[in-house]
Amino acid sequence: MEKMTIKQIRVGLNMTQKQMAKYLGISPVSYTNKEIGKRRFYFDEVKRICELAKISIDAVKIEVAKAI
Repeated sequence: MEKMTIKQIRVGLNMTQKQMAKYLGISPVSYTNKEIGKRRFYFDEVKRICELAKISIDAVKIEVAKAI
């Protein structure tokens, strides 16, 4: 099974970056920076996206930042 990017998951959910940012409780600019790789997603953000998409976190191709 090929792993999916967060962008592929978001597009599959028919959501805009702005909608996904709102779902995660972050700014659209912050979300965009994460999706294009300027910043890393936190594990809890990836987990919430996976729960929304009803997919396993193992199916995601992404590096996650550690929460501080």
